[in-house]
Amino acid sequence: MKKILMTIAFGSLVMAGCMDGDWDVPQSIQDNPPYGNNTIEKYEAAKVMTIAQLKTANKSAIEGNSVAEITDDVQLQVVVNGNDAGGNLYKQVSVQDETGGIIIGINATDQAAFLPVGQKLLINLKGLCIGGYGKQPQLGSLYNGGIGRMELETWKQHVRLVKDDVVAAKADTIDFNPSADVMTQTGRIVRISPATITGEGTQTLAPEDGSVRLTNNCANRTINGNSKVVLRTSSYSDFASLPIPTGPVDVYGVCTTFNGTWQILMRTETDLKSE
Repeated sequence: MKKILMTIAFGSLVMAGCMDGDWDVPQSIQDNPPYGNNTIEKYEAAKVMTIAQLKTANKSAIEGNSVAEITDDVQLQVVVNGNDAGGNLYKQVSVQDETGGIIIGINATDQAAFLPVGQKLLINLKGLCIGGYGKQPQLGSLYNGGIGRMELETWKQHVRLVKDDVVAAKADTIDFNPSADVMTQTGRIVRISPATITGEGTQTLAPEDGSVRLTNNCANRTINGNSKVVLRTSSYSDFASLPIPTGPVDVYGVCTTFNGTWQILMRTETDLKSE
């Protein structure tokens, strides 16, 4: 009996020793994460283009709400700046580099676990499509003659997760300018300060009681009295029932557009900050 007890005690000590560690991710997994395509060649300068260059090269497709297939063997080096963690970006991820941002449509949910804000990516563009949805630049696939979401397996074949500092992009924030060019601001994280949101006090961002018209299950709240600048919140988001603040606040979010109306998409409730 003593031998058995001693064996159990020793085993407990070994397990405790393991659990006291930092639980570091093995280097092999860091270099080759189990998500995406690890065969995409990293840092081939001749293949890299910026988001601004990508938008400019496909400006006619974006502004015409049509679609263009990318046939050149090129890639983006970007960082994730928005995901579906808060439920407000539905089947979308937004990324940016030093020159701008863009929305990526992916026909899948719960991608925040694999694509957290700050995650650096290499995206192989060859074979993907770019186009305009309400003149919003978007990467994805052809769907009913327009730009749509790509299937998850397609996305995984075109993306590689990296941790190296060679990808210098960062999820920076710019001050929103309603007079700026669509290509400049869309897909980026913007800040509006100060921001007064239509409705305050007892009203919530996206109520389901019929007090506010919902479009595609989203409520549009005018910001600073400008009907062309709205805070767009899904009724399925984690913060849909958040009361609209009384008085000015700072609003952060992914900047998008739809046929001339600017739409700010908060990622989580922390994107709404009291002054």
